[in-house]
Amino acid sequence: MSQAGETKQLHFNVSPEQEEQIEWLRQAMGLTTAKETILRSISVVTVLHNYLQQGYQVRIATPNKQIHLVVPELEGEPQPTWKYLVSRPHPWRRQLHVKGRCLLASVVWQDMLENELNSEEAAENFDLPLDAIDEIIRYCEANKELIKMEDQEELYRLKEWVVNIKSNYIG
Repeated sequence: MSQAGETKQLHFNVSPEQEEQIEWLRQAMGLTTAKETILRSISVVTVLHNYLQQGYQVRIATPNKQIHLVVPELEGEPQPTWKYLVSRPHPWRRQLHVKGRCLLASVVWQDMLENELNSEEAAENFDLPLDAIDEIIRYCEANKELIKMEDQEELYRLKEWVVNIKSNYIG
């Protein structure tokens, strides 16, 4: 965390879809830059989060109707309990691992998809109970966006690593 008064420059990649969303939001908010849009959005989300933590609810209303808007990312929706999956500390990964293994749940799931394996074949390949495979499938299907984002982050980091290695060997 930076000290008060210090600033830190951040660089990150966004997909074309995310870029479109930022641009739409920039125009909707009447702002001039993507940076201003992101920072203002963070401020809005922080205010919402603080009120939700105090027990308030987000509601959208018309003169005749009012609905409760659920924002799971802000309200801390209860996380499902997994029998065969656990979280592990990692600087940027958030997806779950197979308990007792150094194995991401998504590795099993993606292997099943790539090799057209059914649950029984995957259970045999990875020496896991069939219930564990079913749990992995449920988890991965529910967290496709997280898995996709982490795959993109890993690819970006690998490309940066290759560039760094190449630059070290060029004399």
